Amino acid sequence: MRLMVWDDGRIVEAKEFRPTLPYILHRIHTLDYKAYNVAHHIQLMRDASVSLFGFASLCRAEDAERIIEQLLRLSRLSPYFSCSVAMRLNSLGELSFEVEEPSYYSGFSLRVKRPRGVLLTAPTPEFISQNTITLALDAMYDARVQSSGDVAVLVDRKGELISRPWQPIFVVFNNKVYTPTIYETVEYTTASEAIRKAGFTLTVRPIPADSLMRMDEIFTADTMGITSLSKIYNHSLFSVAAAQIASRM
Repeated sequence: MRLMVWDDGRIVEAKEFRPTLPYILHRIHTLDYKAYNVAHHIQLMRDASVSLFGFASLCRAEDAERIIEQLLRLSRLSPYFSCSVAMRLNSLGELSFEVEEPSYYSGFSLRVKRPRGVLLTAPTPEFISQNTITLALDAMYDARVQSSGDVAVLVDRKGELISRPWQPIFVVFNNKVYTPTIYETVEYTTASEAIRKAGFTLTVRPIPADSLMRMDEIFTADTMGITSLSKIYNHSLFSVAAAQIASRM
């Protein structure tokens, strides 16, 4: 297996690819050499590129789907494994697609590793799409809490839970699911549809940070699946609803 990259028209191995300019990032879910929600991702990238760089991406969904299929086949990935493809647009308007490490399951999944969460005060995200700024901030947040947990659970200065467009967060209490913010992103849309298909009601409302110590479950969703927290500080959490929701994704 050689993971491949389409870098503005040339194909190279991922180990040779080193993006150096500021970029916008969307991770696209694939299975059986098919890329999902590409048009939605591209529209969000187009909006973000206008906001950040002052120009719109010219990539078409059908071109992106063709490139992604070619890369997956060149990488010799099994069609039975899910894989994310990182679509990047840099500040010069150059587009790239990078095949990332496959996950050894078919479709979405509840991840086996259940990290511990630690509350951290942070500003509310200003961007809908991930980019070099948000990636650096997310890495910094997690690094700041590693001495007492695994991942940062963000709260604003008013003490309310923060959700991120590319990794929306949900809490479960008395068999009902809550989230603080609605987003038009693929990640939020996919998760909210799965929550309803699993038979849960989804309510959007502010969630005070101190209420997290009473929640039954806390989980986040991204392009490839669901991550359920095992604890928030010393408060133990379940993953029953998260497992049911992941099975509907």
